[in-house]
Amino acid sequence: MNFKVISIDLAKNVFQLCGMDSHQKIIFNKKVKRENVLNNFSNIEADMVVMEACYSSNYWARALEEIGFTVKLIPPFQVKPFVVGNKNDHNDAIAIAEASLRPTARFVPTKSIEQQDIQSLDRIRERLVKQRTAIINQLRGLLSEYGVVLPTGTIKILNETPYVLEDAENKLSIIARQFLTDLHKEALDKTVKIKQVEKQMESLLSHNSSYDLLQSIHGIGPITAAALIASVSSGKQFKNGRNMAAWIGLTPGQHSSGNNDKNIDMTKRGNRQLRRLLIHGARTVMNWHEGKSDRLSLWIKGLLTRMHPCKVIVAIANKLARIAWSVLVNQRPYQMKTDTII
Repeated sequence: MNFKVISIDLAKNVFQLCGMDSHQKIIFNKKVKRENVLNNFSNIEADMVVMEACYSSNYWARALEEIGFTVKLIPPFQVKPFVVGNKNDHNDAIAIAEASLRPTARFVPTKSIEQQDIQSLDRIRERLVKQRTAIINQLRGLLSEYGVVLPTGTIKILNETPYVLEDAENKLSIIARQFLTDLHKEALDKTVKIKQVEKQMESLLSHNSSYDLLQSIHGIGPITAAALIASVSSGKQFKNGRNMAAWIGLTPGQHSSGNNDKNIDMTKRGNRQLRRLLIHGARTVMNWHEGKSDRLSLWIKGLLTRMHPCKVIVAIANKLARIAWSVLVNQRPYQMKTDTII
């Protein structure tokens, strides 16, 4: 039988499959065990298979695409308004199908294996950095309890801690020197692991032309470039750079009613880590714009005359996202002197 859409409510062991015909009539809505999911598609034809963009969705999308189906992933926030009645797998599967048939529905591209690898390494690196930061903060805090105050900064603390531990004139006890040495070694181990993960990411992306092209943009380094490739790939799923910036969450939110229309804080939608990296890059660009005459620097100077620096940083991050989209789509490096893609 040919279905208009088959929706899948993903789970760990038991999935819910819902099939609708061209008149949006529900033909079946049944539970299927994980190991039998692909077997259920052996004698079925469908215009589209849709599931929420969530846990394991990329794997199942690739598996179904391999056997000839057109698969689309829909963001969960678009599905929620269509859930009628109680929250359960039966109603969720219907909601996924109905949401996908809306003319305004937007979908998330399926990640390739390479994108999945890059994103996984990026997540591992993020965790290691957080753990190292926690260790260093504890190390600095404990030293201050003994009257030793180190300057802030990961490199400075890691470099100066051995001199503090070897100083016989400070009031550190033998026990204190032991646990502080352990903390310092733990922080160094995390640093080594972080560098190993970064090398793996660079190795994976060495053949990717977009990786080098993105780094031609001031404020975007290897980590941000890798995060962009893992999240948006070619960027062609977006109509323009503004759409990509909005997807990342770098555009103002809107609060309107009747004749009252005002912009509020940025929406903070999309990939939180990608947004954070672009804002860090924007902060670097703003710090180094003085004395430069390129269009981007002149634009930043104009913004600073009428806006708070924090708002300017977000505006620059929005600009970087738009430039990144243009670089990805056109596959040409960014020329800062003319503020164009060459």
